[in-house]
Amino acid sequence: MFQSYPKAWLDYYSQNGLVMSDPMVAWGFEHIGTCRWSELDDPADVLQKATEFGMPYGIVCTTKSGDSLSICGFARADREFSNTEIQDISGKIESLHKWTADKAHLSPETIQELKNMSISFTHPGS
Repeated sequence: MFQSYPKAWLDYYSQNGLVMSDPMVAWGFEHIGTCRWSELDDPADVLQKATEFGMPYGIVCTTKSGDSLSICGFARADREFSNTEIQDISGKIESLHKWTADKAHLSPETIQELKNMSISFTHPGS
């Protein structure tokens, strides 16, 4: 899992167990594709809370192959993502998913590097 949201948000999100009510997660398990946060049903106001942490705009991008599912969220402070930006992000997520979904074809060194990257993104300074 790669995370680059602000640390304060990650801490708040984790401490409050928001994954269980996150509309991006719910949407991602039900759909393949992309959706703007502004179009998601958010009864627990998770995304409203994200706004308080400087992330009022965002998208969710989901892709699947075989048994592997990737649900990705992206946020920004200044404006909605354009359709072109969403398409570009979606294409990159598709590629990343394909490269990493089947770890059997990855070398042990590559798998370790991905783990290291995940740790450095989710726990800066580790």
